[in-house]
Amino acid sequence: MSETKKTIVILYAKGFNDTVALDLAGRMRRDHPDCEVIAVDEDRYCNAFSAQFTRRLYIASARVAPWLNRLVTAVRAKLLPKKINKTVEPYKPKAQNPDSAAARMRQRFRKVDNILARFDPDVVLCFTPKAHNKAIEAKQRLGATCGIYAVVTDYALNKAFINYQSDGYFVQNENVRSELLANKVPDAKVRVVGMPFDSARILEYDGDEVAEAMGIDRSVPTVTLDGGRYGVATLKDAFAALADYSDRLNLVVLTGGSDTILRFIRSYVKARGLNKNIYVVENVTDMWKIYDITDVLVTAPTIVTVYEACVKNIPCVLIKPINQSESDNAEYLVSTQMALRGGKDEQLVTSVLSFLNNNMLKQEYLYNQRKFYDKTALPEFCKLIHDDASAMHALKQPERTAIGSSESEDRI
Repeated sequence: MSETKKTIVILYAKGFNDTVALDLAGRMRRDHPDCEVIAVDEDRYCNAFSAQFTRRLYIASARVAPWLNRLVTAVRAKLLPKKINKTVEPYKPKAQNPDSAAARMRQRFRKVDNILARFDPDVVLCFTPKAHNKAIEAKQRLGATCGIYAVVTDYALNKAFINYQSDGYFVQNENVRSELLANKVPDAKVRVVGMPFDSARILEYDGDEVAEAMGIDRSVPTVTLDGGRYGVATLKDAFAALADYSDRLNLVVLTGGSDTILRFIRSYVKARGLNKNIYVVENVTDMWKIYDITDVLVTAPTIVTVYEACVKNIPCVLIKPINQSESDNAEYLVSTQMALRGGKDEQLVTSVLSFLNNNMLKQEYLYNQRKFYDKTALPEFCKLIHDDASAMHALKQPERTAIGSSESEDRI
């Protein structure tokens, strides 16, 4: 740990919440140069094989077998809370030989312990329940002086985040805060910070130029179907429900790189002789361009895509969730009237046409989105983290000064 710089470690999962975590890391570095910010993805603080296997299983099940995705995420959510009140014994260096083969093997797989020991952070921000529990255990084993915080970016609470030995929670909205309080988490430990989304990432394009490049007629409404980063299987049902309306709508499909969805669309279009107003986009990096030609976004209820839609103020219709987390997010978005439920085929079509044909309804939902989007959320969140890190850093200084004095006397 630097004597002058505060140290902040961010633990996140690659391919899941990395967008928000890296937004936060980047903004902290820009706004608070007196902080050293270290962002570590799951492949480096967990068993790499396990992390990669879990990620690939999640992607494959989301694209091919949503029922399996729901099962996997449910099992993970059920197992993690078992550690809620687990007390970990601190290290006892004299009682065990640190050079023994067993000790070296244990330490090899305690990667979060190694991160805390190496960087001596003032604050650790955990974007997943797994990271949250591991960091708390590592702090207990090391007897470390640092704050361990969960960052809950979902619109609803994943109860696997609850750990009563946590130093605090940064949450997305008041509903999540209320859920934590209902689960006996102390009020003083919960702070509502909104979505830590970096507005610097917002890209603006000329919609007419984008439409012209894609050969899209802008006199016809454009409905974009987005299955999230990985292209969930339920997008196929949404496409099938809307494909028959391609004579009066432009349908832009973002596949998320899923070959399964791509093959389905090609087969469906060929079998029904649909040859106009259907456009497939495989590159997810083109999303910002597509936003600027979209009249209605049909999307999976994932946190970043929906939030980006709120930033761009685009009416949203939610397709069928593939797991409990998405179901909970959808409930929040529908209850706060920021999105309409898609559900079954008929309901999906009704919701899309409602936005296209009922301007009063559309403006009401867009107003709710504008209220929800807070461009000051990220810098204010960064300031809170900086304040917490500064307080913890100051707490450590007498200890460091004493150590430094002792070393000087020894040298003399």
